[in-house]
Amino acid sequence: MVKPVQLFQYGRTILCLCPCCGDIVRLSDLTLHYEGETPRTWLDEYEHRVDLFDKRLEAFKGKESEIREASREKGRRLAARKVRKVIKKTFSGCSYHPKDIKALLYPVDCVVFSGMARKDRIDKIVMLSNQSKLPGYGKLRQSIRKTIERGDYDWQLARVSSAGEIDLG
Repeated sequence: MVKPVQLFQYGRTILCLCPCCGDIVRLSDLTLHYEGETPRTWLDEYEHRVDLFDKRLEAFKGKESEIREASREKGRRLAARKVRKVIKKTFSGCSYHPKDIKALLYPVDCVVFSGMARKDRIDKIVMLSNQSKLPGYGKLRQSIRKTIERGDYDWQLARVSSAGEIDLG
């Protein structure tokens, strides 16, 4: 395999006769130019496509945050509709905002933080559950009800960042 330095050295050993002036010159010293239009090659087409791709990528990067936000909003609306549909089936007569409802599933189905989505403050906390025929559920839920009525609990707020870090307080 010929290395680039060797190729340059070979170019210095090949001598050429200039058709214009008749001088003898080294191949490595030539400055080549072509009159007229050069035929297109596969490399020209490839470079053209790469340039197009780069331009489209730059255009996309300029709109990326806009597109992501629009997608997030669309997903939120779709999720809210689906949650409302499920809640209407599961808890008929329930008028809570879907973002206020958090699913626990055990020992109660859902906890509603009423007012959180619309007012950015919690007016009341409601626990929602369907009737269960499983043994022990009734006693467990009754125990939760008594604990709440007696005020025998401690409430802590935990915030989870998008990086997964938990902040208590």
